[in-house]
Parts: sequence; structure tokens; C-alpha cells
Amino acid sequence: MVPQLTKIIAIPDSAVYDCSDIRSKTDKIFQIARIVAIFEFSDIIIYHDPHLKPREAHRERRIINRILKYVECPQYLRKRLFPLSRDFVAVGTLSPLALPHHSLSKAIKVNEYREAAIFLNQGRVRADVGYSHLLEVESVPNISFVNRTMRVTVKIQEKDTTFFAKVVPKPPKNVYWGYKVHSSAATLTKLLKDRPEYKIATSRTCQPISEISISPSRYNNLLVAFGGPYHGIPEILKADGKKINEIFDICISILKHYGTRALRLEEALSITLSRLQDVIK
Repeated sequence: MVPQLTKIIAIPDSAVYDCSDIRSKTDKIFQIARIVAIFEFSDIIIYHDPHLKPREAHRERRIINRILKYVECPQYLRKRLFPLSRDFVAVGTLSPLALPHHSLSKAIKVNEYREAAIFLNQGRVRADVGYSHLLEVESVPNISFVNRTMRVTVKIQEKDTTFFAKVVPKPPKNVYWGYKVHSSAATLTKLLKDRPEYKIATSRTCQPISEISISPSRYNNLLVAFGGPYHGIPEILKADGKKINEIFDICISILKHYGTRALRLEEALSITLSRLQDVIK
């Protein structure tokens, strides 16, 4: 049996640099999150676009990282896990991502998986699973909970008619359980060096996807990288003195022709992941 690929996308910290205010940045980041979730990618890497000044890059990376994590988090945990921030000023207007672990019900049942926030409460570790009250926790991770709240996946159990939460190492199999976000100040060249994935770059300067054979079958992980609104991957790599074929296994152009001067990142994401879907199952 061929193992299912772990699917990763990489986007630059300049991804929403073309947006003039936090509201438009928030909307675009949500669109990216929605597309990633639709195509069931498990990881988003934010890499540094060297065309941004360090201070700008830090700000943009922080905003993208925070909002991607916020919208992926179940609504019932957000207040516990995300302190108030000016970066969240526009998130209230967003629709839910509606992921499988975004339970809307306060009712829980035995053997149900849930995302939980666990923390010290009156000297004991408790879990907030979106239920009417906190649950006792079994299989507590070996960490210090002093001034700390931790997000984990739990399985609801019952003993003597009382529910409790058992921390589990992995979410349920064959169910998409959201994505993780990894933010780095490293450039794409440094970030991808020696990584074991089958790496796909996207650029309008490359061969059309219809003319290329894509063969990720001998890899366990697949990474698809995108450029920014002002500089594509060739320009981003050139700043490090590198070329696409030195870093990536393959480079694809997703459309031969289109009626606009350029594709926006969210448009490129949607089209690319859609066209790759049958190849990377």
C-alpha cells in the first residue's frame, strides 16, 4: 500500500504585502487558509522573501502566522489561546473554516475526538473541549503548566458516568484535522536545503503542467512553493544566487494563457492545487 503523502505549501512573508490595510490582509490570509484546507494540506511554511526589509518582513510574517493559526483553531478555544492583538482587528468578519475539528455542539460523547486547551486549574490539569464545564485530563504531557495553556487533541472517555479527556498523540485517521503553521526568517534557499520532500516550484516562466510528468510516488512528503505578489520564485532564488533547478525537483506553470497581467497568490494556489489533486493523492 502506497503511503499517503504529507502535503506542504510554502508561501513568502510578502504574500499579503500588496494589501494596504489589516482588513484586506486578513481577507487574503483567510482565502489562503480556506484553499489549503479544501485540498487537505497539512502544513504551511512561511519563508522570507529577501526583497522585504527585515522590519517589514517581521511584521508581515507575524500577521500571516497569527491569522492562519487563529482561523484554523476551533472557535471555542480562541479566547484561551490567542491574546487580544491589533492583528486580529478584522477576524470577526470572517466566516468559519468549518473544519472537522471545529465542533459546533456543546454536547460530547464517548470516543469523540476534540481539540482541547489544557491548563492548570486549582492545582489539577483540566481540559476545555467546548463542553459546558472543564474535564479532568488523563495522559498529561510531561511539561510544566506554570502560566501555560497548551493545545492538544483528546479523546472523550467516561468513567462512573463522568466524562474525562484522554490526550492522544495523533488525530483520528482518514479525517482531515487542519494544518500546522511554521514561520521562519530563513530564505527559501536556506529553508529547503537538505529537506527530503519532492519539491515543486510554481512560475509562469516554467513548462506548462500539462507537458510535465510529476512523479512524487517515491517520496513521503510533497512541498509546493509559491512566490509573492511582486517577485516570483525565480527572482526570490536569484537574490540568494540560486536557480530553480538547484533547489526544486520540478517547476510548473499552471496556465498557458490568462487574461490578466498576473495571477494573485490565492488564485495561483487554487488553480495549482486543483490541477495537482489527481497527481498527489
